[in-house]
Amino acid sequence: MKLQIKKHHLHWGLMLVMVFLIACTPNARYKILGIFFDGVPNPEQEQALLADTTLADSVALAQRIFLRNKLAQRQPTYNLHPPYKERKCNQCHDRSQGTNRLKEPMPQLCFSCHTDFSKPYAVMHGPVASGNCTGCHNPHMSKNQKLLTRTGQNICLYCHESKLVFKNEEHEDLEPSDNCTDCHDPHGGDDRFLL
Repeated sequence: MKLQIKKHHLHWGLMLVMVFLIACTPNARYKILGIFFDGVPNPEQEQALLADTTLADSVALAQRIFLRNKLAQRQPTYNLHPPYKERKCNQCHDRSQGTNRLKEPMPQLCFSCHTDFSKPYAVMHGPVASGNCTGCHNPHMSKNQKLLTRTGQNICLYCHESKLVFKNEEHEDLEPSDNCTDCHDPHGGDDRFLL
């Protein structure tokens, strides 16, 4: 009987502690929980951070922290765009309105640094002609070289139908490991085949 009474008192005691923790202020809860657990977030620091940022900035900050931790573990597997790597977001983005709008439309923004791709071609590849650099390139990071969204033939075959591509007699001997860019310039060329 004594054991049941002790359990009964323990349950009520835990219930009382839980009610107290729920009813107390965040600072009091932080101090009490900090006695028993490590890593309890300090509500004053959280409030200071939230007071200085908008919701979009808070989400972006959380994403950057998550990404930085993730990249720290696997840094060699990602290629980072230099402004992104150096955290120079303002080089491409206008954050004056609390948003991440681009300073200029693509491709002018991209060509402001990548001047070698701004030259006019006799025939321009569709995404380049329409200013859609991000159709093939990730503007922040990629596991692929040149920040490509896909590798090898996959990047071209995402838009160009494989049946039509391999129907061409020039492509009969292509291996899956061959790259389209071995013959074709992905930005433009002298003829419609971008050769």
